[in-house]
Amino acid sequence: MKTILIQVGKTVNKHFQIGINDYVERVNHYMPFEVVTIPELKNTKNLTEDQQKQAEGELILKQLQPSDTVVLLDEHGSEYRSIEFARSLAQKRNT
Repeated sequence: MKTILIQVGKTVNKHFQIGINDYVERVNHYMPFEVVTIPELKNTKNLTEDQQKQAEGELILKQLQPSDTVVLLDEHGSEYRSIEFARSLAQKRNT
């Protein structure tokens, strides 16, 4: 099982980038893991927020295969501790 984190737009904050790189290195010890960055949309002044989300969603969907399992990381979603999240990933890997 390979895990890919798809993010929209580059992280410009140095501290966040260091944390992301550290996380990628740590996770790679346990399973293949990579970060794919989708470029931010350009010329979005004439687009509504919903149109921007739709366009970003289409770019994300181009990265996915029909057999992929998608997990959305969202600040309003369920919270897992690291151990719980690891168990969830292991369960998905085993099915």
